[in-house]
Amino acid sequence: MNIISKKYNKNKAFTLIEMIIYISLMTIISLIMVEALMIVLRSNKTSFTEINIRNSGYGAMEGMLREIYSSESIDEISNGVLQMKQNSDTNIVRFATSSASALNFYEGAGTPILVGPLTSKGILVKNLIFTKIDTGKSLAIRIQMELEAEVNGITKNEWFYSTGILRGSY
Repeated sequence: MNIISKKYNKNKAFTLIEMIIYISLMTIISLIMVEALMIVLRSNKTSFTEINIRNSGYGAMEGMLREIYSSESIDEISNGVLQMKQNSDTNIVRFATSSASALNFYEGAGTPILVGPLTSKGILVKNLIFTKIDTGKSLAIRIQMELEAEVNGITKNEWFYSTGILRGSY
C-alpha cells in the first residue's frame, strides 16, 4: 500500500517543462492585456482632448454671440480683436487674444477692463478672424476661430464658425 501511494503522489506533480510552458503562456497573455489597456488609455486621452476643445469652443462662441446680439455698433474689427458699443455708447465690450493665445473678454464704460478668459485653460487660440458683414439693411459679424488643445502629448485642432447680427440692425 505504501508503494501505490508514492506512485500516485509522483504522478500528480508538475514537471519543469510544464511549468515553463505555463509561465510562458501567462506572460504572453499578460503582455496582450497590458497592450490592450494601453490602447484604451490612449483612446481615452484622445476623447478627453476632443471633448475639452469642443466645450471650450462652443462656450466661447456662445459668449461672443450673446454680446454681439446685444451690441449696437462696431468700434474696431480686425483679426483677433473685436470691439463693440452697447447701450448707446455707455458700455463697450471687447474680445481679443492675449500673448498666451487665450481669448479674453473685456467690458466697461470708457476703457474696457478684463473680465476673464472665454477659453479653458490649456486651450490655445490659433486663429481668430472677425469679418464685418454689411448688407445695407443689417449689420452682422462672422466669427472664424481655430482652437488647439494638447493633453498628454495628444494635440487636436478644430475650427468653429458662426455669425451674429447686431441688435436693431435687422
